Amino acid sequence: MKKTLVALAALASVTAFAQSTVQIDGILDAGYQQIKYKNATGSTSGIGGNGSSTTQINFRGSSDLGGGLKASFRLETDFSAVSTKANTGFINGITTAGTAPTAAAPVTTASPNSGGGTFGNGEVRVGLESATMGQMHLGAVNNETLGTMGAGQPFGTAIGGGFRGILRTDAGTMGSSAVRADQTVKFVTPTVNGLTGTYLQVFKSSRAAAAQAPTTFTTSQAYDYTTVFNGYDFAGVKEITVAYANGPLNARITTQKTDSTGIDTLAASSLTTRDLNTIGANYTIGNTVGYFLSQTYKTSSATLNGNKVSQLSVKHTMGNHVAMITMGNLINEGAASASNYGKSSLTGLGYDYMLSKTTALYARYDSITDKAGVMTAAHTVDGVAQSNGDKRTRAALGLRTAF
Repeated sequence: MKKTLVALAALASVTAFAQSTVQIDGILDAGYQQIKYKNATGSTSGIGGNGSSTTQINFRGSSDLGGGLKASFRLETDFSAVSTKANTGFINGITTAGTAPTAAAPVTTASPNSGGGTFGNGEVRVGLESATMGQMHLGAVNNETLGTMGAGQPFGTAIGGGFRGILRTDAGTMGSSAVRADQTVKFVTPTVNGLTGTYLQVFKSSRAAAAQAPTTFTTSQAYDYTTVFNGYDFAGVKEITVAYANGPLNARITTQKTDSTGIDTLAASSLTTRDLNTIGANYTIGNTVGYFLSQTYKTSSATLNGNKVSQLSVKHTMGNHVAMITMGNLINEGAASASNYGKSSLTGLGYDYMLSKTTALYARYDSITDKAGVMTAAHTVDGVAQSNGDKRTRAALGLRTAF
């Protein structure tokens, strides 16, 4: 159950108490998981997190400014429900010489994901909101492609839906597709007859010195973050979304354009511009929801111009039981070498037994046969490099609770 707290400030007046609120909410998700790879080395099982949802804690707040205008913020922290080490913000370097591993500092080029457990690592934003004038948000803001993907399939970013398998939310590599970026501003129009428009922009930073560029493949995320303002390379992103939500229909279309021109690490790969277009929709009939998702990805690369994803899903609720199924495929398009041309297919299954409105026992399963090669080499998934045609399956039995 969400808890709303009255914001306390020593210098605030009694009137201000009633006008400012802070809300704390979150999700914890953990259970048994198994990952298997056919024709590739790697198979593992054990207690893992985020099988059906992202474990996180959120601080949200608003302050009434009068005249229908309010200030708002969100501070999200994603963390591990199954490992205290994962929440320290450090990782241990792996060695093969039998020597003791050394600790890696948070967020380095060599260890790009080492800061994953630090405070405030999710969406962080501050903004102004008005029912008549719309909204403006600044910070590390979730992109709208994430919301459009969520409208087109019921599994979200967890096991079952194909996220980072055949679906992406930015123009980076499939296996590390990001849902937000630093230096973001987002404008949202007022909703009129169910229609809402959104414009999001990530401001580009390109330094002249090659030594300042990150050595890892990056798009809208800069792994070698420094406290120096604009002291690191950063691709520019522009994203436009039109959404319609009225009655049983919820439909969204998002077009995202990434510009990496002049950023040293991306120039070598010829991926100077990339376009990601996503359509997500769902329609509710009684206790059943049907979903449709389509995504196209176009690049300026001479070896692979892009790919196209199509996905259909159904979710049905019967009392405490919720069942989900999805089927989709990714097809490489345009110029491509023989080694990475083909179709990758996805099958996903999900089941929730609702113990209450906020707590569920869940089961998740997905299978991806990667004939298109989107999870190979630089598109490594779960730490295992795929070979063309490899099949990856994931399964989870767990407990999810929200507050």
